[in-house]
Amino acid sequence: EANQWPEDVREYFGEGDECHMAYHFPLMPRIYMAIAQEDRHPVVEIMQQTPEIPENCQWAIFLRNHDELTLEMVTSKERDYMYRMYAADPRARINLGIRRRLAPLMENDRERIKLMNSLLLSMPGSPIIYYGDEIGMGDNIFLGDRNGVRTPMQWSPDRNAGFSHADPQRLYLPPIMDPIYGYEAVNVEAQMREPSSLLNWMRRMLTVRSGSKAFGRGRLSFLSPGNRKILAYLREYGDETILCVANLGRSAQPVELDLAAYRGRVPLEMMGHTAFPPIGELPYLLTLPSCGFYWFRLSADIEVPSWHEERLSLEERPVLVLFDGWTSFFRDRVVPWRMRMAEKLRGQFETEVLPRHIAAQRWYAAKGAAIKRAAFRDWVLWKPAQSSWLIMLLAVEAEAEPTSYFLPMALAWEDNDEEQLRALAGATLARVRQQSQVGVLADAFADEAFSRALVTAIGAGREVACAQGRLRFTPTAAFADLAGDAIDTLPIGRPKFQGSNTVVTLGERLFLKGYRHLRAGVNPEFEVGRFLTEVAHFPNCVPVAGALEYLAGDGTPTCLALLQGYVANQGDGWSTTQDYLERTFEGHLLTASEPPEDMHGAYLSLVHTLGVRTAELHKALSLVSGDPAFAPEALAEGDLDAWRKNVHDDAEATLALLTQRQAQFPESAQENAGTLLAGRERLLDSIAACAMPAGSCRKIRYHGDFHLGQVLVASNDFVIIDFEGEPARSLAERRVKHSPLRDVAGMLRSFSYARSAALLRDTYSDAERARLAPLARDWERQARETFLSAYGETVEGCGLYGSFDEVQGLIALFELEKALYELRYEIGNRPAWINVPLSGVLALCALQPDR
Repeated sequence: EANQWPEDVREYFGEGDECHMAYHFPLMPRIYMAIAQEDRHPVVEIMQQTPEIPENCQWAIFLRNHDELTLEMVTSKERDYMYRMYAADPRARINLGIRRRLAPLMENDRERIKLMNSLLLSMPGSPIIYYGDEIGMGDNIFLGDRNGVRTPMQWSPDRNAGFSHADPQRLYLPPIMDPIYGYEAVNVEAQMREPSSLLNWMRRMLTVRSGSKAFGRGRLSFLSPGNRKILAYLREYGDETILCVANLGRSAQPVELDLAAYRGRVPLEMMGHTAFPPIGELPYLLTLPSCGFYWFRLSADIEVPSWHEERLSLEERPVLVLFDGWTSFFRDRVVPWRMRMAEKLRGQFETEVLPRHIAAQRWYAAKGAAIKRAAFRDWVLWKPAQSSWLIMLLAVEAEAEPTSYFLPMALAWEDNDEEQLRALAGATLARVRQQSQVGVLADAFADEAFSRALVTAIGAGREVACAQGRLRFTPTAAFADLAGDAIDTLPIGRPKFQGSNTVVTLGERLFLKGYRHLRAGVNPEFEVGRFLTEVAHFPNCVPVAGALEYLAGDGTPTCLALLQGYVANQGDGWSTTQDYLERTFEGHLLTASEPPEDMHGAYLSLVHTLGVRTAELHKALSLVSGDPAFAPEALAEGDLDAWRKNVHDDAEATLALLTQRQAQFPESAQENAGTLLAGRERLLDSIAACAMPAGSCRKIRYHGDFHLGQVLVASNDFVIIDFEGEPARSLAERRVKHSPLRDVAGMLRSFSYARSAALLRDTYSDAERARLAPLARDWERQARETFLSAYGETVEGCGLYGSFDEVQGLIALFELEKALYELRYEIGNRPAWINVPLSGVLALCALQPDR
């Protein structure tokens, strides 16, 4: 009866209300998976699949309950993973579950136990805590059935753990008596006396939770920070907003959170009631210790910490004095004084403001090279609707020849564009003044209206005349389906400035990529992506919705921006692989036993899928269509000899570079460099000896820069991205048809790099690396074999190759070509990594075994 419930329960559900409870079985194992994988995806995915329930219902959530940790509601692959991670001993398994308590499942790691409980107490639903877990009780897997987790409660260090005064032999089950979890070491009486005990920590957590209705009743919404080891979410109820941030990793982690919607609020840490700096326009930076977590109340009433200082970086920006808005930059030959002012202003802009801004950007290609001038190459004052932006193509003059860059500009005034002014603060080039008005001049990609206008113009297929050339906005046939009919309502993500591109997301529908460092010619990413979207209908690539191109006077196109469909993902293949290897290596170092033969089963299933998707990509690119740029071609006479000659020339160039720079190499690479130089003839003979296929082969368009960083992991599948091709090659070279086995070789080399990168971590000693090396080699061997097997099975009979077995010599040739390219790159950019491709080259030409 409701009136018999405790007062706090009656208040929670309401007097006389009937409440229905349902166990949320799928959530529990997903929390364990997230901790094991150090990735938030398992939790986020299952909560997104959780249905809405009536208001008079509630989920019952738990980490452990009176029975086994049930795995009935997970997939067979997930169940196998849980068994491997948490129940390696078969005696710990029962039915379709695991009969262990929370503390042993977490290896008695106090921080992980706290992290698990923080997730339990902050997720939607009514939490259930199994008796004894509040003090970290253990279990006894040698007892039959479920009795291993039903041992007497450990109240005190007295007889029978204080559970009973009966003779010990008369107890139905014996108390835990081992040295770690035994009742003499773990009991309520002792922990009540210790302020920092797990029991007292749990009491504090429950007290904090009970002070907020948002935990029990509030809406849940996940944030998507770039660091996937961080699980961040908001609990909102009425005017109350609580931010929960959890580090699922075993090492300290930083995270940047997009909290711009809560600008001005002060995060109050709920356990210690400590006020943190207020939220501003920039991403909110936090660092969390290993398995650490925060609960913040985002308050508008808490005072800002007295030690906090607002830093106004705008004050450091130069000031430009305008006399007529945008037109102040351009000469007016009719009015002499305007011409003189425009020349002076533009000179200041091109020699001071633009060079200073561009040199500090990640997308500036010539790092370290001083910029003399960034001159207008072409421009247009673009005025869609009520807004206006200055779209500029710049000729940047540094130490080398001038290079082209794309920089659209936005202008905002303090008096009438205050909200826009705040949004542009982080992308400001200069402060501006015009008579009594003050404002900022900023990168237009930080202006939400600019991104919306650009997408709208692409959908409409517009053209805009520039001072010399013209802008062409081109939609694909998929634009309408990808963009939908509510572009104006899609939330705009904060622009991300990365590499040679700038990325802006529009909700979870569109992905806008702005190219900064420009190359004239047909853009392979747009061309190939459009073919795969409109002609091949290849489902495992990012669909292309359209593009913005600049057409020079002679009609030569230059791609300025690419619009694609948004693809939800769990990160790229490189980060997934590195995280997996880190977990595997650390687990191996903690045990003295030999690793099981099938220890890589879960990862290899992903690699098998990757091999299949790679083959399907090549089959899609080999489709016969009316476009000559994609028509498959048979190998011409002399192609194979030409390929061997190219690799031969690459080898000669690499050896010459090695000879020139060898003295500058790290000491660890000196010996390998000497071995390769001494084995010059062996290297060249290996190239000449690469067996050519007896059957027919085709040349097609292919990815061109294929590696683990170019595939996104999405729900245990892969989406292939970035068809720009190898950056060192010209656009014309990237569009040349070649053997798709170059992609295969690129992925094989990527496995080798992944192995070496995992072993190069600073956290390992030389002795630990020596112990891990055989395991790492075995992982790479299995990954290569799985990838090649899946690829070969999928392409069999499609006409690309006469027989996949016959093209192994070509794969070896292209793998050596890729390794030589990597070696030249590392010599010029990352000397500390020289040994990675150097060892690969030596192994491929049999000068030494792959170490």
